[in-house]
Amino acid sequence: MTTKRSRAVVAIVDDDESVRMATSSLLRSAKWKVMTYDSASHLLGDTHRCELKLVVTDIQMPGLDGFALLEAIKLWPKPVPVIFITAYATPELRERAEVGGAAGFFSKPVDDARLLGLIGETLRR
Repeated sequence: MTTKRSRAVVAIVDDDESVRMATSSLLRSAKWKVMTYDSASHLLGDTHRCELKLVVTDIQMPGLDGFALLEAIKLWPKPVPVIFITAYATPELRERAEVGGAAGFFSKPVDDARLLGLIGETLRR
């Protein structure tokens, strides 16, 4: 299991630097490799995105939102799972995430143990 963790790279996409850094620190403390992005556009423009195995993203962001990012990732030659985190959780957003194929949906503040558990479970599939 340690070998899989050391090879899996997880992207954190959030326009709020404090949330991005806190989520990154959480994942790094659990021994995941992390790449951070302040926008969906920055992730999509990164030539290293092919290294990613999973994306954890905010939904509400300037420019491309999390749903647009999910749709763009679905078009990749090897799409990766996407987990949403939002401060504006509503039943409608949750349903839209599920219908869209998101691997998970969390409200802020995030339950760290549940997030780490879902990331581990998703990457083992």
